[in-house]
Amino acid sequence: MEQNQQTTTTQPKETVEEVMKDLEQKVNPKTMQEGIASLLTAVKTNDASILLGPMQKGAEEFKERTGREMTYGEMRAMWG
Repeated sequence: MEQNQQTTTTQPKETVEEVMKDLEQKVNPKTMQEGIASLLTAVKTNDASILLGPMQKGAEEFKERTGREMTYGEMRAMWG
């Protein structure tokens, strides 16, 4: 009887710090003007999801990538 041998390569798991840094880049405004524009749009439309939506998506991606919810400290560090 022949044994099937599978070669598996595992990539190193990314650290929480790497995930946080990546999500900060994805979610946070790139410039002050971009942040102010988002804030003004949220105020004019009375739609807080313009500001909160990207953070919620970031929190969901954090959970997918790390397997756990973000701590309060991690949220503060990433999004103030």
